[in-house]
Amino acid sequence: MPGKMTYEKYQLEDYFEKYSDVNKEVIIKEDILRLGVSFTSSALEESSKFATKSYYLFSYDAMDVDDMKNKEFIKAPECFKFKGGPYNLRASNNKTCLDKPEKTPYKIDCIDGELKLFWEDNYLADVELRPKPPYYAHTLPDGTPYSDVAASVFFGYLTFCTILRSCQYWGKKEECVFCDINTNARKQSKTGRPFMIHKSIEDVVTVLDTIFNKEREDINHSILLTGGAIFKQTAQLKGMENVEFYAQYIRAIREKIGNRWGIHQQTTALTIPECKVLKEAGVDCHHANIEVWDKDRFKVYCPGKQALIGRDEWIKRVCDSVDVFGEGHVVPTFVSGCELAKPWGFEKWEDAVKSMKEAWDFLMSHGVTPRSSSWIIEPNSVLGQYDQPVIPLDYFIEVDIAWYETWKKYNLPPIYNFTPMGPGRCLSINSGHLDMGS
Repeated sequence: MPGKMTYEKYQLEDYFEKYSDVNKEVIIKEDILRLGVSFTSSALEESSKFATKSYYLFSYDAMDVDDMKNKEFIKAPECFKFKGGPYNLRASNNKTCLDKPEKTPYKIDCIDGELKLFWEDNYLADVELRPKPPYYAHTLPDGTPYSDVAASVFFGYLTFCTILRSCQYWGKKEECVFCDINTNARKQSKTGRPFMIHKSIEDVVTVLDTIFNKEREDINHSILLTGGAIFKQTAQLKGMENVEFYAQYIRAIREKIGNRWGIHQQTTALTIPECKVLKEAGVDCHHANIEVWDKDRFKVYCPGKQALIGRDEWIKRVCDSVDVFGEGHVVPTFVSGCELAKPWGFEKWEDAVKSMKEAWDFLMSHGVTPRSSSWIIEPNSVLGQYDQPVIPLDYFIEVDIAWYETWKKYNLPPIYNFTPMGPGRCLSINSGHLDMGS
């Protein structure tokens, strides 16, 4: 079967020694993200009592939902913290990226009623899960769970609402090659679980009103609104273009919950006038994901973005938008590691790190605070159709080091109201760069 290949045996301690100045939590976090994690049957049963995977955007799994014979897709947790153990680890929050036991050394088991994380059958850490938030008990009049409208991520710090669970970058000539948003929507819909593709303004406002006004937990601080790229006017979207489609949601949300809570909006790269529309509607932070820095690979990896906007114009718009939203408020994501993927990627991980260093330096010198999302080899993406060797752990560690050192170099603020930073505090689940520091 194509997709993520079997990892080569290694010693975790070797990386602790090689990168002695890097927090062990960062190293373990990146290792779990690149290799995935499996759950025993008892661990799945225990996990199902907590906030489980909502598949709010992509699958973030290295195994196909069709292969989840133990119904991992409805029992595995949205995320998990690992902490303590023989290394006395500070709590680090991880996205749950499922894989088969033979494909990963990481396993979560339930021992005497307690969840534990193991590496190669060696006890590594205790595991803490996010309790189901109060609003998860509610459903819309049509029976749709509130959790399908807005997912509680980052242990509740961030509420993630995918307004449109499909992307108009479609097919070989447009779809990003690392992305499985469209296939994930089709796959999850077939499992029988509730899976709303297009969420109405009324439903979104109802759920966010419950979260932030009626049943707020102290951990709830911010909202991230996203969806697939929009560049065609359709009947489903009432003929609206990209910016106005999302702006109508922002205005309605602000009218209901006020201005205390941060709103992050993810769209395609926008012009300054378009950014001002979102800013005036109530957006605090804008995410126009660049995905891949290298110019030649951007064209191959993001054909739709290249055809409709182009790499150089995309980057220019991201940098220009700092004048609208401010430093710490412009946050493009990179799918770190995918630029090493077969058949179009760099041959050497060192060259890929060099490319990412260029990205960090250029963008941060313009006041942009990019973020890294470590690549998960999702089997239903285009890249998942090829045999993909596991990305070296060195790559991810070096990218995190480079991000943190560049961020300090330019004295930038943290990403606004996204997650606390630093070991034991960071709640981000996508990579280890925000767990750096002391």
